[in-house]
Amino acid sequence: MRKRIPLRTVLLCALLGALHGGDGFAAPVSAGPEGSEWQLVEVGGIPVSPAAGEQRPFLKFDAAKKEATGHAGCNRIFGGYRLDGSSLKIGPLGSTRMSCPDLPLSLETEFLKALDRTRGWKIRDGELLFLDGGEVLARLAEKNAREIAGTAWRWVQTLYNDDRKAAPADPKDYTVQFREDGTLQAKADCNLKGGTYSSDGKLLSIEITHSTMAACPEGSLEDEFVRTLSAAAIYFLKDGDLYIDLKYDTGTMRFSRQQKES
Repeated sequence: MRKRIPLRTVLLCALLGALHGGDGFAAPVSAGPEGSEWQLVEVGGIPVSPAAGEQRPFLKFDAAKKEATGHAGCNRIFGGYRLDGSSLKIGPLGSTRMSCPDLPLSLETEFLKALDRTRGWKIRDGELLFLDGGEVLARLAEKNAREIAGTAWRWVQTLYNDDRKAAPADPKDYTVQFREDGTLQAKADCNLKGGTYSSDGKLLSIEITHSTMAACPEGSLEDEFVRTLSAAAIYFLKDGDLYIDLKYDTGTMRFSRQQKES
């Protein structure tokens, strides 16, 4: 499992609908870096976790103007770029000259160094990688969790950090679907749920706001499923599955894509 962002820092950021039927299927992930806002997740192998009130660094590529704009942590950045297949050269970049005495400049410095060294790109597991040969200089994620929206995800299991495990007998009875508009729908055994979600990079916050009121049979995992969804802190994709790390580093939920039924 990939290295996690330390939750002591993440929680400063992570703590911050009508129901519809039908199955959802995977929305296309961006085919390239242009046209989306990409938020910095990791630079130089170090996870990025801005404190409360700080802006997460990001970059946007305007295909029409061939202009890159964004925020490096303290200052706004702007400049040209050259994109040719898997090759990418960013800059030279200009920036504002704001003084940010309360913010460490190391993050901004490392991000700008990574942008200057970038010579290639790749999208892997929904993340944009800036590359220098085989070296990954930085990882960025599309804003608003577009990579997980549009898919119905089946709950496979939850592994808790005290070695407990919860797994439904039939994963299709426990699903969640994230919509592009920030709402979600879920099936929790015999009840349908609705709510909202928000994301910032890989941070994820889920709120269940309404539900049908059927009485599920004995042994139902309805309450546990809803409780753990509501404790979401971070998400990531690995080998096509969705993983959601829970607040306070208490465990990880795993979901698989719900396949279209013939």
